[in-house]
Amino acid sequence: MSLECPRCGTTLSTFALGGATAVACDDCGYAGVEADHSGEPRLVESWEEAFARFQEQHD
Repeated sequence: MSLECPRCGTTLSTFALGGATAVACDDCGYAGVEADHSGEPRLVESWEEAFARFQEQHD
């Protein structure tokens, strides 16, 4: 495994515990976990909208 951060290029910190190792970047927060954040955005309901919807359903 490369010790260079795939996000920002700085040197990764390596942590070891009980025979397992993990890497992390102190500069950008990379934690060695691949993630896909390209999903479709969802409409998020505010608390005000949720309370109004609840009131409409129970009146």
